[in-house]
Amino acid sequence: MNILPPLTVTENDVKLVRKLADERVDDSFVRERIQENVLGKAPLFDRETFWYVLLGCLLTTRQRSTTGSPVHRFLSLRDFPLRLELCHENIERTVRETLAAFGGIRMAPTVAERADRNYRWLKSGGWTLVHGWFESLAKQRNRPPRKGDSALERHVAHASASPVLRGLGPKQSRNLWQWLGLTRYETPLDSRVASWINRNLSVRLEVPKLGDDRYYDTFMDYLQDLCRQAGVLPCVLDAAAFDDSNSLRAKGAGLAHNSACVGKTA
Repeated sequence: MNILPPLTVTENDVKLVRKLADERVDDSFVRERIQENVLGKAPLFDRETFWYVLLGCLLTTRQRSTTGSPVHRFLSLRDFPLRLELCHENIERTVRETLAAFGGIRMAPTVAERADRNYRWLKSGGWTLVHGWFESLAKQRNRPPRKGDSALERHVAHASASPVLRGLGPKQSRNLWQWLGLTRYETPLDSRVASWINRNLSVRLEVPKLGDDRYYDTFMDYLQDLCRQAGVLPCVLDAAAFDDSNSLRAKGAGLAHNSACVGKTA
């Protein structure tokens, strides 16, 4: 069990979060997050949308989903081939064969097996639970954010995580509800967000330990306190930090490409 000691928010931490939010306020990903998770009305419950996002969480576990990656291209298909109406008769086989035929996506058998078990759980009464969680979060989402909102968000993240929905650890169970546009405080802590935290803040986030609920919750408590002091919602910090790390990676790739080309002739 990985237990973090209490983490202290410093003045510099607060300053850096405000600075990041100000610098990234016009980025498309940040604007999209604000529109979908902060402004306007919460979405209405739809089984097909929930199924798509659930599959998306399984597909983005331990493999790249950045623009242009196989997972990104698959999830961006206009005519999504794994809609409930198309694969409900044999979920596992259909998911496995569809992913294999598309190409470039790892862990297809694992994703297929988890999708099948999740579908069977949903059919056996899970849809009622999911709908209830969704409506509770939507009611909260349809008013201005309050500090205490994190309690319900965390409860639903814990309640919907594996072994209830197979393949959803602490990160992906939060990703599920944030992706659906229903949460603002409980966010998915992935490697890009961890990279920004570890490069800038006074604390260190150890990604391998995020599978432990107590470690994850303690770090989320710190981030939520930090965001409260900075006047930035955690879901906005998540998008801004993700965007910032992606920008650094893109710059690094460009520098590596230019370096590799030095001295070459046609």
